[in-house]
Amino acid sequence: MSERIYLHSFRKEVDSTYVGFTPNGGSIKPVHVASGVQRCIYGGYNTTMKIKRLALVSGAKGNVPAGSELETIYATLAAEETIEDGIVEGSVESMRNVMQRLLSADKGVYVVEGLKDDMISFTAGSKYFLTRTSIYEDTGEFIGGIICSYCPELAIYIKEILEKADDPISLLFEPVHENAMQVFEKSRHEDIPAFKNANDSVKWYVNGIKKSGKCLMENFKQHPNPLTQLRLFNFYCIFQLIRYMAMLEAFYCEENVRSILLDFSGIAPRQSSVARASEMSYTQMYKSINRFYAWGYAQKLKEKDYSKAELMASETPTYEENKKASAELDTLWEMAKERAISCTTDDEARLVFGETMYDMLALEASSHPVNCLKILGTSAGILYPPDKMHPNKRFVLSQDILEMILRSTVSPDEILSGSEMRIRLWERFGIIVGGSTFELERLQNSGMLLQIDEDSLECNFTDFAALLESMDFAEVMADGILQIRLGGTDQCLKSKNLF
Repeated sequence: MSERIYLHSFRKEVDSTYVGFTPNGGSIKPVHVASGVQRCIYGGYNTTMKIKRLALVSGAKGNVPAGSELETIYATLAAEETIEDGIVEGSVESMRNVMQRLLSADKGVYVVEGLKDDMISFTAGSKYFLTRTSIYEDTGEFIGGIICSYCPELAIYIKEILEKADDPISLLFEPVHENAMQVFEKSRHEDIPAFKNANDSVKWYVNGIKKSGKCLMENFKQHPNPLTQLRLFNFYCIFQLIRYMAMLEAFYCEENVRSILLDFSGIAPRQSSVARASEMSYTQMYKSINRFYAWGYAQKLKEKDYSKAELMASETPTYEENKKASAELDTLWEMAKERAISCTTDDEARLVFGETMYDMLALEASSHPVNCLKILGTSAGILYPPDKMHPNKRFVLSQDILEMILRSTVSPDEILSGSEMRIRLWERFGIIVGGSTFELERLQNSGMLLQIDEDSLECNFTDFAALLESMDFAEVMADGILQIRLGGTDQCLKSKNLF
Protein backbone atom coordinates (compact mmCIF):
# COMPACT_ATOMS: atom_id res chain seq x y z
CA MET A 1 0.00 0.00 0.00
CA SER A 2 1.25 3.50 -0.82
CA GLU A 3 2.15 5.90 1.96
CA ARG A 4 -0.54 8.02 3.58
CA ILE A 5 -1.50 11.24 1.81
CA TYR A 6 -0.74 14.49 3.64
CA LEU A 7 -2.72 17.33 2.10
CA HIS A 8 -0.41 20.17 3.11
CA SER A 9 2.63 18.64 1.44
CA PHE A 10 0.64 17.92 -1.74
CA ARG A 11 -0.50 21.54 -1.90
CA LYS A 12 3.07 22.79 -1.48
CA GLU A 13 4.27 20.51 -4.25
CA VAL A 14 1.53 21.61 -6.68
CA ASP A 15 2.20 25.29 -5.97
CA SER A 16 5.94 24.83 -6.30
CA THR A 17 5.79 22.73 -9.47
CA TYR A 18 2.95 24.30 -11.46
CA VAL A 19 2.08 27.72 -9.98
CA GLY A 20 5.36 29.31 -8.87
CA PHE A 21 4.09 30.84 -5.62
CA THR A 22 1.68 29.99 -2.81
CA PRO A 23 -1.71 31.70 -3.31
CA ASN A 24 -3.07 30.77 0.09
CA GLY A 25 -2.61 33.92 2.13
CA GLY A 26 -5.87 34.84 3.82
CA SER A 27 -4.34 38.13 4.97
CA ILE A 28 -2.49 39.11 1.80
CA LYS A 29 -2.44 42.84 1.02
CA PRO A 30 -1.41 44.85 -2.06
CA VAL A 31 1.70 46.04 -0.21
CA HIS A 32 2.94 42.43 0.00
CA VAL A 33 2.83 42.21 -3.80
CA ALA A 34 4.60 45.58 -4.10
CA SER A 35 7.44 44.58 -1.81
CA GLY A 36 8.07 41.29 -3.63
CA VAL A 37 7.91 42.90 -7.09
CA GLN A 38 10.30 45.71 -6.18
CA ARG A 39 12.86 43.38 -4.61
CA CYS A 40 12.78 41.14 -7.69
CA ILE A 41 13.03 44.01 -10.19
CA TYR A 42 15.77 45.81 -8.26
CA GLY A 43 17.66 42.56 -7.78
CA GLY A 44 18.49 43.16 -4.17
CA TYR A 45 17.36 44.22 -0.70
CA ASN A 46 18.70 46.33 2.17
CA THR A 47 19.20 45.61 5.85
CA THR A 48 17.06 48.70 6.75
CA MET A 49 18.02 48.24 10.41
CA LYS A 50 18.51 51.98 11.06
CA ILE A 51 15.14 52.73 9.48
CA LYS A 52 13.47 50.03 11.57
CA ARG A 53 15.05 51.17 14.85
CA LEU A 54 14.07 54.77 14.21
CA ALA A 55 10.56 54.28 12.88
CA LEU A 56 9.25 51.05 14.42
CA VAL A 57 8.48 52.33 17.88
CA SER A 58 6.34 49.53 19.32
CA GLY A 59 4.40 46.40 18.46
CA ALA A 60 0.63 45.92 18.45
CA LYS A 61 0.64 45.32 22.23
CA GLY A 62 2.86 48.33 22.94
CA ASN A 63 6.07 46.34 23.37
CA VAL A 64 9.21 48.30 22.48
CA PRO A 65 11.85 46.15 20.72
CA ALA A 66 15.29 46.03 22.29
CA GLY A 67 17.47 48.77 20.82
CA SER A 68 14.49 50.92 19.85
CA GLU A 69 14.03 52.66 23.21
CA LEU A 70 13.67 56.43 22.96
CA GLU A 71 16.76 57.11 25.05
CA THR A 72 18.89 54.83 22.86
CA ILE A 73 17.61 56.29 19.59
CA TYR A 74 17.93 59.90 20.79
CA ALA A 75 21.51 59.32 21.96
CA THR A 76 22.45 57.69 18.65
CA LEU A 77 20.93 60.52 16.58
CA ALA A 78 22.69 63.12 18.71
CA ALA A 79 26.05 61.33 18.49
CA GLU A 80 25.77 61.07 14.70
CA GLU A 81 24.64 64.73 14.50
CA THR A 82 21.53 63.85 12.55
CA ILE A 83 19.30 66.11 14.68
CA GLU A 84 19.78 69.80 15.35
CA ASP A 85 20.63 71.23 18.73
CA GLY A 86 17.59 72.06 20.78
CA ILE A 87 15.45 69.15 19.56
CA VAL A 88 14.15 67.42 22.69
CA GLU A 89 13.33 63.76 23.24
CA GLY A 90 9.59 64.38 23.16
CA SER A 91 9.80 65.87 19.68
CA VAL A 92 11.81 62.91 18.44
CA GLU A 93 9.27 60.48 19.90
CA SER A 94 6.38 62.30 18.21
CA MET A 95 8.19 62.17 14.89
CA ARG A 96 8.93 58.47 15.30
CA ASN A 97 5.24 57.73 15.82
CA VAL A 98 4.41 59.61 12.63
CA MET A 99 7.11 57.63 10.79
CA GLN A 100 5.73 54.31 11.99
CA ARG A 101 2.22 55.18 10.83
CA LEU A 102 3.65 56.30 7.48
CA LEU A 103 5.61 53.09 6.83
CA SER A 104 2.73 50.88 7.94
CA ALA A 105 -0.06 52.84 6.23
CA ASP A 106 -1.04 49.69 4.32
CA LYS A 107 -0.91 47.57 7.50
CA GLY A 108 1.95 45.44 6.26
CA VAL A 109 4.36 46.05 9.16
CA TYR A 110 4.35 43.81 12.25
CA VAL A 111 6.93 44.76 14.84
CA VAL A 112 8.51 41.63 16.31
CA GLU A 113 11.46 40.94 18.58
CA GLY A 114 14.74 41.63 16.84
CA LEU A 115 12.93 43.67 14.14
CA LYS A 116 13.13 40.71 11.76
CA ASP A 117 11.92 41.18 8.18
CA ASP A 118 9.62 38.13 8.24
CA MET A 119 6.47 40.26 8.64
CA ILE A 120 7.58 43.67 7.37
CA SER A 121 6.39 45.11 4.06
CA PHE A 122 6.96 48.86 4.06
CA THR A 123 4.57 51.39 2.52
CA ALA A 124 7.41 53.10 0.70
CA GLY A 125 9.02 53.01 -2.72
CA SER A 126 12.78 53.16 -3.05
CA LYS A 127 15.81 50.91 -2.73
CA TYR A 128 16.28 51.93 0.91
CA PHE A 129 13.05 50.21 1.96
CA LEU A 130 13.59 46.87 0.23
CA THR A 131 13.69 44.03 2.77
CA ARG A 132 14.40 40.32 2.53
CA THR A 133 11.46 38.04 1.65
CA SER A 134 8.54 38.44 4.04
CA ILE A 135 5.26 36.58 4.45
CA TYR A 136 2.96 36.61 1.36
CA GLU A 137 5.59 38.32 -0.81
CA ASP A 138 6.32 35.33 -3.07
CA THR A 139 3.34 36.46 -5.18
CA GLY A 140 5.15 39.72 -5.97
CA GLU A 141 8.44 37.98 -6.63
CA PHE A 142 6.68 35.75 -9.16
CA ILE A 143 5.01 38.48 -11.21
CA GLY A 144 8.13 40.63 -10.90
CA GLY A 145 10.15 37.86 -12.56
CA ILE A 146 7.63 37.61 -15.40
CA ILE A 147 7.81 41.36 -16.03
CA CYS A 148 11.63 41.24 -16.02
CA SER A 149 11.54 38.46 -18.60
CA TYR A 150 8.75 39.60 -20.92
CA CYS A 151 8.73 43.39 -20.52
CA PRO A 152 12.30 44.28 -19.51
CA GLU A 153 11.80 47.92 -20.59
CA LEU A 154 9.20 48.42 -17.85
CA ALA A 155 11.35 46.58 -15.31
CA ILE A 156 14.36 48.81 -16.07
CA TYR A 157 12.20 51.92 -15.74
CA ILE A 158 10.83 50.82 -12.34
CA LYS A 159 14.36 49.98 -11.16
CA GLU A 160 15.45 53.52 -12.06
CA ILE A 161 12.66 54.96 -9.89
CA LEU A 162 13.74 52.77 -6.96
CA GLU A 163 17.37 53.79 -7.50
CA LYS A 164 16.69 57.56 -7.61
CA ALA A 165 14.93 57.51 -4.23
CA ASP A 166 13.89 61.15 -4.63
CA ASP A 167 10.33 60.77 -3.34
CA PRO A 168 9.19 62.53 -0.11
CA ILE A 169 9.29 59.38 2.04
CA SER A 170 12.84 58.51 1.02
CA LEU A 171 13.97 62.10 1.60
CA LEU A 172 12.39 62.10 5.07
CA PHE A 173 14.47 59.07 6.06
CA GLU A 174 17.66 60.26 4.34
CA PRO A 175 19.66 60.68 7.60
CA VAL A 176 19.33 56.94 8.31
CA HIS A 177 19.73 55.52 4.80
CA GLU A 178 21.92 52.43 4.58
CA ASN A 179 23.78 51.08 1.56
CA ALA A 180 24.09 47.48 2.69
CA MET A 181 22.45 45.96 -0.38
CA GLN A 182 22.23 42.18 -0.61
CA VAL A 183 21.83 40.50 -3.99
CA PHE A 184 18.47 38.94 -4.78
CA GLU A 185 18.48 36.68 -7.84
CA LYS A 186 15.39 34.51 -7.93
CA SER A 187 13.07 34.02 -10.86
CA ARG A 188 10.16 31.87 -9.76
CA HIS A 189 8.58 31.33 -13.17
CA GLU A 190 11.53 30.01 -15.21
CA ASP A 191 11.21 26.38 -14.09
CA ILE A 192 7.42 26.30 -14.29
CA PRO A 193 6.27 23.87 -17.04
CA ALA A 194 3.77 26.39 -18.45
CA PHE A 195 6.62 28.74 -19.38
CA LYS A 196 9.13 26.09 -20.41
CA ASN A 197 6.65 24.61 -22.89
CA ALA A 198 4.38 27.53 -23.65
CA ASN A 199 1.08 26.83 -25.38
CA ASP A 200 -0.99 29.44 -27.24
CA SER A 201 -2.66 30.66 -24.03
CA VAL A 202 0.69 31.29 -22.32
CA LYS A 203 2.01 33.09 -25.40
CA TRP A 204 -1.13 35.25 -25.50
CA TYR A 205 -0.76 36.08 -21.80
CA VAL A 206 2.90 37.12 -21.96
CA ASN A 207 2.35 39.04 -25.21
CA GLY A 208 -0.35 41.02 -23.41
CA ILE A 209 2.14 41.79 -20.62
CA LYS A 210 4.75 42.92 -23.14
CA LYS A 211 2.39 45.30 -24.97
CA SER A 212 0.55 46.65 -21.93
CA GLY A 213 3.78 47.03 -19.93
CA LYS A 214 5.52 49.09 -22.61
CA CYS A 215 2.43 51.27 -22.97
CA LEU A 216 2.28 51.82 -19.21
CA MET A 217 5.96 52.75 -19.18
CA GLU A 218 5.47 55.38 -21.91
CA ASN A 219 2.66 56.95 -19.88
CA PHE A 220 4.81 56.88 -16.73
CA LYS A 221 7.45 58.93 -18.53
CA GLN A 222 4.87 61.73 -18.77
CA HIS A 223 3.95 61.44 -15.09
CA PRO A 224 5.49 63.71 -12.44
CA ASN A 225 5.03 61.65 -9.26
CA PRO A 226 7.21 58.54 -8.69
CA LEU A 227 5.12 57.21 -5.79
CA THR A 228 1.93 57.40 -7.84
CA GLN A 229 3.73 55.60 -10.66
CA LEU A 230 4.74 52.82 -8.28
CA ARG A 231 1.21 52.60 -6.95
CA LEU A 232 -0.30 52.24 -10.43
CA PHE A 233 2.44 49.75 -11.32
CA ASN A 234 1.49 47.67 -8.29
CA PHE A 235 -2.15 47.61 -9.40
CA TYR A 236 -0.89 46.45 -12.80
CA CYS A 237 1.00 43.59 -11.13
CA ILE A 238 -2.01 42.56 -9.05
CA PHE A 239 -4.30 42.51 -12.08
CA GLN A 240 -1.79 40.35 -14.00
CA LEU A 241 -1.47 38.01 -11.00
CA ILE A 242 -5.24 37.50 -10.89
CA ARG A 243 -5.27 36.86 -14.65
CA TYR A 244 -2.47 34.34 -14.25
CA MET A 245 -4.37 32.38 -11.61
CA ALA A 246 -7.52 32.44 -13.74
CA MET A 247 -5.58 31.08 -16.74
CA LEU A 248 -3.82 28.16 -15.04
CA GLU A 249 -6.41 25.74 -16.40
CA ALA A 250 -5.87 27.11 -19.91
CA PHE A 251 -2.09 26.81 -19.47
CA TYR A 252 -2.10 23.18 -18.35
CA CYS A 253 -5.39 21.64 -19.46
CA GLU A 254 -5.87 23.39 -22.82
CA GLU A 255 -9.19 24.84 -21.65
CA ASN A 256 -10.72 28.09 -22.88
CA VAL A 257 -9.51 31.45 -21.56
CA ARG A 258 -12.02 32.87 -19.08
CA SER A 259 -12.98 36.44 -19.95
CA ILE A 260 -13.21 39.29 -17.42
CA LEU A 261 -16.53 41.05 -17.98
CA LEU A 262 -16.46 44.51 -16.41
CA ASP A 263 -19.68 45.91 -14.99
CA PHE A 264 -20.22 49.65 -15.46
CA SER A 265 -23.99 49.59 -14.95
CA GLY A 266 -23.87 50.87 -11.38
CA ILE A 267 -26.94 48.73 -10.63
CA ALA A 268 -27.37 45.75 -8.31
CA PRO A 269 -27.29 42.29 -9.98
CA ARG A 270 -31.00 41.70 -9.36
CA GLN A 271 -31.72 44.70 -11.62
CA SER A 272 -28.92 44.40 -14.17
CA SER A 273 -28.21 41.54 -16.57
CA VAL A 274 -24.68 42.94 -17.05
CA ALA A 275 -23.98 42.80 -13.31
CA ARG A 276 -25.29 39.22 -13.18
CA ALA A 277 -23.12 38.26 -16.17
CA SER A 278 -20.10 39.84 -14.47
CA GLU A 279 -20.83 37.73 -11.38
CA MET A 280 -20.92 34.69 -13.66
CA SER A 281 -17.58 35.77 -15.15
CA TYR A 282 -16.06 35.73 -11.66
CA THR A 283 -17.72 32.41 -10.84
CA GLN A 284 -16.23 30.89 -13.99
CA MET A 285 -12.84 32.18 -12.92
CA TYR A 286 -12.78 30.56 -9.49
CA LYS A 287 -14.27 27.32 -10.81
CA SER A 288 -11.47 27.23 -13.34
CA ILE A 289 -8.96 27.57 -10.49
CA ASN A 290 -10.70 24.73 -8.63
CA ARG A 291 -10.42 22.47 -11.70
CA PHE A 292 -6.75 23.32 -12.18
CA TYR A 293 -5.91 22.31 -8.61
CA ALA A 294 -7.88 19.08 -8.97
CA TRP A 295 -5.77 18.36 -12.05
CA GLY A 296 -2.58 19.30 -10.16
CA TYR A 297 -3.31 16.94 -7.26
CA ALA A 298 -4.15 14.18 -9.75
CA GLN A 299 -0.76 14.75 -11.44
CA LYS A 300 1.02 14.45 -8.11
CA LEU A 301 -0.87 11.23 -7.32
CA LYS A 302 0.32 9.90 -10.67
CA GLU A 303 3.94 10.91 -9.98
CA LYS A 304 3.79 9.03 -6.68
CA ASP A 305 2.39 5.94 -8.48
CA TYR A 306 -1.00 5.87 -6.79
CA SER A 307 -3.22 3.49 -8.76
CA LYS A 308 -7.00 3.36 -8.57
CA ALA A 309 -6.80 0.19 -6.45
CA GLU A 310 -4.38 1.80 -3.98
CA LEU A 311 -6.54 4.91 -3.65
CA MET A 312 -9.64 2.80 -3.09
CA ALA A 313 -7.84 1.02 -0.26
CA SER A 314 -6.15 4.13 1.21
CA GLU A 315 -6.74 5.76 4.58
CA THR A 316 -8.37 9.17 4.73
CA PRO A 317 -5.73 11.86 4.11
CA THR A 318 -4.88 14.26 6.92
CA TYR A 319 -3.70 17.85 6.66
CA GLU A 320 -0.27 16.96 8.01
CA GLU A 321 1.53 14.20 9.84
CA ASN A 322 0.36 13.38 13.38
CA LYS A 323 -2.98 15.09 12.78
CA LYS A 324 -6.11 12.99 12.95
CA ALA A 325 -8.64 13.08 10.10
CA SER A 326 -11.98 14.63 11.03
CA ALA A 327 -15.34 12.98 10.42
CA GLU A 328 -15.93 15.44 7.57
CA LEU A 329 -12.74 14.32 5.82
CA ASP A 330 -13.67 10.68 6.31
CA THR A 331 -17.04 11.33 4.66
CA LEU A 332 -15.50 13.18 1.71
CA TRP A 333 -12.94 10.43 1.11
CA GLU A 334 -15.56 7.70 1.23
CA MET A 335 -17.68 9.65 -1.24
CA ALA A 336 -14.65 9.91 -3.56
CA LYS A 337 -14.22 6.14 -3.39
CA GLU A 338 -17.86 5.65 -4.34
CA ARG A 339 -17.50 8.01 -7.33
CA ALA A 340 -14.26 6.32 -8.40
CA ILE A 341 -15.85 2.87 -8.65
CA SER A 342 -17.18 3.65 -12.12
CA CYS A 343 -13.82 5.06 -13.38
CA THR A 344 -12.34 2.86 -16.09
CA THR A 345 -8.75 4.14 -15.88
CA ASP A 346 -6.30 5.09 -13.16
CA ASP A 347 -6.14 8.67 -14.55
CA GLU A 348 -9.93 9.10 -14.22
CA ALA A 349 -9.81 7.80 -10.65
CA ARG A 350 -6.89 10.06 -9.74
CA LEU A 351 -8.84 13.10 -10.99
CA VAL A 352 -11.80 12.17 -8.78
CA PHE A 353 -9.53 11.91 -5.75
CA GLY A 354 -7.70 15.12 -6.77
CA GLU A 355 -11.00 17.03 -6.76
CA THR A 356 -11.74 15.65 -3.30
CA MET A 357 -8.30 16.61 -2.00
CA TYR A 358 -8.95 20.20 -3.09
CA ASP A 359 -12.30 20.18 -1.26
CA MET A 360 -10.64 18.74 1.83
CA LEU A 361 -7.97 21.44 1.81
CA ALA A 362 -10.67 24.11 1.59
CA LEU A 363 -12.00 22.72 4.89
CA GLU A 364 -8.68 22.17 6.66
CA ALA A 365 -6.44 25.05 5.56
CA SER A 366 -6.73 28.56 6.97
CA SER A 367 -6.98 29.85 3.41
CA HIS A 368 -6.96 28.59 -0.16
CA PRO A 369 -6.32 29.98 -3.67
CA VAL A 370 -9.80 31.36 -4.36
CA ASN A 371 -9.77 33.18 -1.01
CA CYS A 372 -6.40 34.68 -1.89
CA LEU A 373 -7.71 35.87 -5.26
CA LYS A 374 -10.87 37.27 -3.68
CA ILE A 375 -9.07 39.16 -0.91
CA LEU A 376 -6.40 40.58 -3.19
CA GLY A 377 -8.89 41.56 -5.89
CA THR A 378 -11.21 43.24 -3.39
CA SER A 379 -8.40 45.12 -1.62
CA ALA A 380 -7.03 46.42 -4.92
CA GLY A 381 -10.39 47.62 -6.21
CA ILE A 382 -10.96 45.01 -8.92
CA LEU A 383 -13.79 43.03 -7.30
CA TYR A 384 -17.02 44.31 -5.77
CA PRO A 385 -18.73 44.43 -3.22
CA PRO A 386 -15.93 45.68 -0.93
CA ASP A 387 -16.73 43.14 1.80
CA LYS A 388 -13.84 40.69 1.32
CA MET A 389 -15.88 37.64 2.27
CA HIS A 390 -18.94 38.45 0.17
CA PRO A 391 -19.51 35.27 -1.91
CA ASN A 392 -20.94 36.82 -5.09
CA LYS A 393 -18.28 39.10 -6.51
CA ARG A 394 -18.29 40.89 -9.84
CA PHE A 395 -15.75 42.95 -11.75
CA VAL A 396 -16.31 46.60 -10.85
CA LEU A 397 -13.13 48.69 -11.09
CA SER A 398 -12.09 51.51 -8.80
CA GLN A 399 -10.94 54.68 -10.54
CA ASP A 400 -7.32 53.86 -9.67
CA ILE A 401 -7.54 50.47 -11.39
CA LEU A 402 -9.37 51.96 -14.36
CA GLU A 403 -6.66 54.60 -14.75
CA MET A 404 -4.01 51.86 -14.71
CA ILE A 405 -5.91 49.91 -17.38
CA LEU A 406 -6.19 53.00 -19.57
CA ARG A 407 -2.52 53.90 -19.19
CA SER A 408 -1.65 50.33 -20.19
CA THR A 409 -3.90 50.48 -23.25
CA VAL A 410 -3.61 53.99 -24.72
CA SER A 411 -0.17 55.49 -25.39
CA PRO A 412 0.51 59.17 -24.65
CA ASP A 413 -1.00 61.50 -27.26
CA GLU A 414 -2.56 58.50 -29.02
CA ILE A 415 -6.26 58.59 -29.92
CA LEU A 416 -8.26 55.35 -30.10
CA SER A 417 -11.76 54.65 -31.31
CA GLY A 418 -14.16 52.60 -29.22
CA SER A 419 -13.68 49.52 -31.42
CA GLU A 420 -9.87 49.77 -31.18
CA MET A 421 -10.16 50.13 -27.42
CA ARG A 422 -12.29 46.99 -27.14
CA ILE A 423 -9.71 44.91 -29.05
CA ARG A 424 -6.80 46.19 -26.96
CA LEU A 425 -8.62 45.57 -23.69
CA TRP A 426 -9.10 41.95 -24.72
CA GLU A 427 -5.60 41.41 -26.10
CA ARG A 428 -3.80 42.99 -23.15
CA PHE A 429 -6.02 42.09 -20.20
CA GLY A 430 -8.66 39.58 -21.30
CA ILE A 431 -11.26 42.28 -20.55
CA ILE A 432 -14.72 42.52 -22.08
CA VAL A 433 -16.84 45.69 -21.78
CA GLY A 434 -19.48 45.00 -24.42
CA GLY A 435 -21.07 46.46 -27.49
CA SER A 436 -19.36 44.55 -30.30
CA THR A 437 -19.72 41.26 -32.13
CA PHE A 438 -16.04 40.61 -31.40
CA GLU A 439 -16.63 40.72 -27.64
CA LEU A 440 -19.79 38.66 -27.81
CA GLU A 441 -17.81 35.94 -29.57
CA ARG A 442 -15.13 36.09 -26.86
CA LEU A 443 -17.78 35.61 -24.18
CA GLN A 444 -19.30 32.67 -26.03
CA ASN A 445 -15.87 31.09 -26.63
CA SER A 446 -15.11 31.29 -22.91
CA GLY A 447 -18.00 28.91 -22.25
CA MET A 448 -20.25 31.43 -20.52
CA LEU A 449 -23.94 30.60 -20.68
CA LEU A 450 -25.15 34.04 -21.66
CA GLN A 451 -28.27 35.43 -20.02
CA ILE A 452 -27.55 38.83 -21.49
CA ASP A 453 -28.36 40.43 -24.83
CA GLU A 454 -26.33 42.65 -27.14
CA ASP A 455 -28.35 45.74 -26.22
CA SER A 456 -27.41 45.37 -22.54
CA LEU A 457 -23.74 44.97 -23.45
CA GLU A 458 -23.97 48.06 -25.68
CA CYS A 459 -25.43 50.02 -22.75
CA ASN A 460 -22.54 48.80 -20.59
CA PHE A 461 -20.07 50.24 -23.09
CA THR A 462 -22.03 53.51 -23.14
CA ASP A 463 -21.74 53.69 -19.33
CA PHE A 464 -18.01 52.94 -19.67
CA ALA A 465 -17.62 55.76 -22.21
CA ALA A 466 -19.51 58.18 -19.95
CA LEU A 467 -17.18 57.35 -17.06
CA LEU A 468 -14.12 57.97 -19.26
CA GLU A 469 -15.60 61.34 -20.26
CA SER A 470 -16.12 62.27 -16.61
CA MET A 471 -12.45 61.42 -15.97
CA ASP A 472 -11.47 63.57 -19.00
CA PHE A 473 -10.04 60.51 -20.75
CA ALA A 474 -12.48 60.52 -23.69
CA GLU A 475 -14.97 62.59 -25.64
CA VAL A 476 -17.85 61.89 -27.99
CA MET A 477 -17.42 63.73 -31.27
CA ALA A 478 -20.22 65.51 -33.16
CA ASP A 479 -20.75 62.45 -35.35
CA GLY A 480 -21.22 60.25 -32.28
CA ILE A 481 -17.78 58.58 -32.54
CA LEU A 482 -16.04 57.97 -29.21
CA GLN A 483 -12.40 59.04 -29.03
CA ILE A 484 -10.21 57.89 -26.13
CA ARG A 485 -7.00 59.70 -25.30
CA LEU A 486 -4.92 60.39 -22.22
CA GLY A 487 -2.56 63.20 -23.17
CA GLY A 488 -0.73 65.48 -20.78
CA THR A 489 0.71 64.82 -17.33
CA ASP A 490 -2.08 66.08 -15.10
CA GLN A 491 -4.61 63.25 -15.42
CA CYS A 492 -3.46 61.67 -12.15
CA LEU A 493 -5.78 60.48 -9.42
CA LYS A 494 -4.77 61.10 -5.83
CA SER A 495 -5.15 58.35 -3.26
CA LYS A 496 -4.66 57.80 0.45
CA ASN A 497 -2.02 55.09 0.63
CA LEU A 498 0.89 54.18 -1.61
CA PHE A 499 -0.05 50.54 -2.21
